[in-house]
Amino acid sequence: MQLIQSRRTCRLLVSVAMVVGIVLLGGGLCFNTLNRVFALAPAPDNDLEKSLKKATVDGKYSMLLHQFKAEKDADEQGEFNDCGFRNKAEYGDQKELSQGYWVYVQPYWYIWGLRTETVREKRAWGPEKATGEPDVTNLGTDDQNAWASKTEDADDEWLMLEYEEPIQPVGIVIHETFNPGAVIKVTAFKLDGTEVEAWKGADPTAAGSGSGVSEIDLKVDFKTTRVKLYIDSKNVAGWNEIDAVGLKDKAKKVYWAKYAAASSTYAPPYPADDVSTGLEERNAKLEAENKKLRKTITDLKKEIEELKKKNGKEK
Repeated sequence: MQLIQSRRTCRLLVSVAMVVGIVLLGGGLCFNTLNRVFALAPAPDNDLEKSLKKATVDGKYSMLLHQFKAEKDADEQGEFNDCGFRNKAEYGDQKELSQGYWVYVQPYWYIWGLRTETVREKRAWGPEKATGEPDVTNLGTDDQNAWASKTEDADDEWLMLEYEEPIQPVGIVIHETFNPGAVIKVTAFKLDGTEVEAWKGADPTAAGSGSGVSEIDLKVDFKTTRVKLYIDSKNVAGWNEIDAVGLKDKAKKVYWAKYAAASSTYAPPYPADDVSTGLEERNAKLEAENKKLRKTITDLKKEIEELKKKNGKEK
């Protein structure tokens, strides 16, 4: 009896295997396809890196200013939409947004500060002076090759740096060339846009020391392309100028910022991009037309449903 049951079990297993084989062959699947089907899903960071790269629109935009989730916008924007320049200070529950170039990659909005094809010279004391390797030679003096805020001590300031590729930093190197000692906090941004405190405390370079290089250990357990320095400008007299900001990885390799943005700058503003002039007005017009079109579609759907119900009753 046990032998008969064993044979039945074997025949059943063979039959199941044959059915599975037929289904796989009929569906055109192969061994490699099976590997893909049953492989572990990509880590969220991998997906977010791909989304971030896609949001640059093949390198068209840089210096990410804001990133936030808006899943419902996929109904209108689709999986991807390059919306161009917008000057919206508020959007939903998002406040104090900077003007910039809006790109939607489901489910996130990315607002970029720069169009990379627009070639501009670095302004004296502009935040772009804090990119690249340190190049200020007159340490301890006011130097136009470093970033400086608009006022000396009127407001607290911030400086945001963007790096070419996502890295997981273990430390930061800040070259403070004039009136140092004002850095009180460093944050890093996750690839989903979340800002995380990586360090907070007293600047290693003492105020009044002329200049210095502040090397700070960071607590970051994720990859990032952006860090933000918070400057206690009100309590450290004078312009707190910064020349360069490097991130160190576990191998102690230093990566220098490629792009920068700041709360303010002593530099004169750049002229508006020709491509952005008038785009806000045209975008507003397109949004109004889209809204009108969506309403028309909704009304038509309702009419169709009513006609279906009416026809059903007549039958």
